[in-house]
Amino acid sequence: ACFPHDVEICTGRSQPHCVHHAFVLQQDSSHTLYGICLRVWSRADDKRAETIRDLRKRTESEFYDNPDETYWIPYCLSFLSRYPLYDLLGDYLRGMWIHWNKATNLFHAEEVSRILSFPAPRLNDLVRIDMKDYALCYQFPSSPTGFQNFSMWPLFNCLSIPNIVGVIEAAISPTRRIIFVSHYPAMLTIAAETVRYSVRVYEWSGLYVPVVHARHAHELVQEPGPYILGITAECRSLFTAPTDALVVDLDRNFVLTSSPPTALTPSQRNKFVTRLTQSLNGDVSPAGVPQHLRSAYGGGKLVPAGQIIVMRGEVESIQDPAWWNQDSVMAVMDHVCEKMGRNSGIKAVFGGSVKKPLVTKVSMRHLNEIVRERNQYSRDALEAWQDFINLKGRMDTELNKVNKRNNYLVEELESWKQQFLKFQAFAEQLTKETSELKVKIETHKRENRRLTGLLDQQKDDNARMTVRLTGTEKQRDDALEALILQQEIAEELERERQRNKKELAQLSHTNVTLVRHRDEARRVVMHLQSLIGGQSHHMEHLIRSLGKPDELLAEIEADYESDEQDNSDAGSPTKSPVSSTGSSSSSKRMSAAGFADVADRHLKDKTDAIAHIVRNIADQCQAAVESLQLAHDAEYRPRSSRRHSGLSATPSDDGHDDRSVATSDNGEDRRRQPGRSSSIPPTPDLIPNRSSTALSFASATTTPERSSLQYHVRDDMPTKIVEDDGEDFEENSSEPGLASNDHVVVAKHSNSLLHRPSGARISAFGGNR
Repeated sequence: ACFPHDVEICTGRSQPHCVHHAFVLQQDSSHTLYGICLRVWSRADDKRAETIRDLRKRTESEFYDNPDETYWIPYCLSFLSRYPLYDLLGDYLRGMWIHWNKATNLFHAEEVSRILSFPAPRLNDLVRIDMKDYALCYQFPSSPTGFQNFSMWPLFNCLSIPNIVGVIEAAISPTRRIIFVSHYPAMLTIAAETVRYSVRVYEWSGLYVPVVHARHAHELVQEPGPYILGITAECRSLFTAPTDALVVDLDRNFVLTSSPPTALTPSQRNKFVTRLTQSLNGDVSPAGVPQHLRSAYGGGKLVPAGQIIVMRGEVESIQDPAWWNQDSVMAVMDHVCEKMGRNSGIKAVFGGSVKKPLVTKVSMRHLNEIVRERNQYSRDALEAWQDFINLKGRMDTELNKVNKRNNYLVEELESWKQQFLKFQAFAEQLTKETSELKVKIETHKRENRRLTGLLDQQKDDNARMTVRLTGTEKQRDDALEALILQQEIAEELERERQRNKKELAQLSHTNVTLVRHRDEARRVVMHLQSLIGGQSHHMEHLIRSLGKPDELLAEIEADYESDEQDNSDAGSPTKSPVSSTGSSSSSKRMSAAGFADVADRHLKDKTDAIAHIVRNIADQCQAAVESLQLAHDAEYRPRSSRRHSGLSATPSDDGHDDRSVATSDNGEDRRRQPGRSSSIPPTPDLIPNRSSTALSFASATTTPERSSLQYHVRDDMPTKIVEDDGEDFEENSSEPGLASNDHVVVAKHSNSLLHRPSGARISAFGGNR
């Protein structure tokens, strides 16, 4: 009843429309169930879609496989009741599916349990089901035959009034065979219920199946006796209607029959048509099946078809058309049915107004029920007989299989007997082996106990080893942590070593610079010592010259005479000896008087030279002291920086620093160590325009003006000091015997200064002029 055509699978991109219809399950004369069902569609998953494609490939010769094709599988939700509550249950079912269509489990848990929780209604009770904005309701009738929870006007919207009159006439005729045909199952049940409710006076007792399954269509149509059947238009080709049956096409307003009903006379039929037309306020043009019976949700929304109570707002519902007047129509129907049970005219005069029933032992209603039940029983018996034949065939087949199995088992039994004898011999042998094995088992048990003791001991050892292993692992973890720490420290030390390398490189460079400065300072000191030695020698010479005035006078006199002799020879070579002798004696007298003045002036010049030499010595000493102080400061700063960085200066073997190399005692030591030639230049000229040892007037007058480049007052002239054996000096300066080598250089140089000829000039660049 829910699927009249079995399971139908639809294809398409969009989901098919949901439909609903009512149905009736007639079991026997006293048990009938009324149901309402809602057919919904669900998209098939990949597995089911593949199964459907395989089935279509086997059954359809011109099947075209389209992978993008979507298959829709129907599902049906239904309510069953002992009362024909079509509109009430149909509206409730559609409304609940709209609310719970996304959660079907809640639909079954909430709504089904809710409808089952209602108490069983009784006659004259008001059934009410509250919805969101309205409540569904239905007033139970006072008699069991008075149920009408559906609209009757859809039948009048599908058929014309003459066709409706013919259907009603067929329903009240003795044969009473009516077959409704439509594409919409909902219209089939409404039409059948409308006809049955219209002739309720007769209390329909024939076969009543508003929606017939396609499998049973042929059998039910050939059923003897009265019936009202509803068959979908798709199943029309499955059966051939009997000649006395009335086939009503609700979609096309068409009635087909070979023998029209004769229950009414033509005049009664015309009168029936006229009265029915008047009850509808005129002739009604058929418009086909109403829209709310074609789809469950017209326009995509729920429109209730039954009675409702609006609680808030406005609620749209299915309204009866303006031309419909059910009371007038039912009055006409009841009048016709009641008149069929009364005599009229002459029959009423002679036989009474009430017709005498047919002379039978049972009434027509009971007869129809008996016929219907007999037909039902005959169908059941035929199905049972067919099932018996099928079961008998299956039983014979199974019996043959059992006989074959029995023969096979008998043969197997003989073979098993032979094998049993063999097994018996084997059992005896196994008994002997069992006794031997028992002895071995006892031995193995003892061994097992021994091994168990060893195993326990091993377990104890294992536990101890586990504890030790845990401690060892902990120590290993500690060692790993320490190793990681040591690695970090090593990396830090490596970085510190790199920094120290850089600092050592810088200190080495600074040390080389300081050594170079120290050597230069030493050279300056040695040069200063040589200068002081030359000045001292020069002062001794001056002192000796001051201590011998007679020699000075003799020298001046000799020089003067030589000069006069040269002048006289050059001036008058042709004069006589007498004149020359007179002039020379006169000049001697004149010069003898000025010798004392010349000697005084010469003494004064020597004294001034001594004073100038002393001042030069003082200035040179001051310059040397300042240069030594600068060198000392330059050497002290790197050492103090090394002291701050954590590096201490290395003392010498005798307890003194390296800075003590340039002390003032070095000059004295160096003078006392002869044997090494020095490149230090000799003492330069200390008096401008004057030789260092010249005591004659010629040297004071004829010597051109010159000055020392190194000791020129207030002029910074570059001094070039050339060393003949500089490499040997540098090598010896870094050794412990540096002081002795310096003593040798100074002593040799001082000796060279003392033994220098008196008329030599000493240059600042180290050469003799």
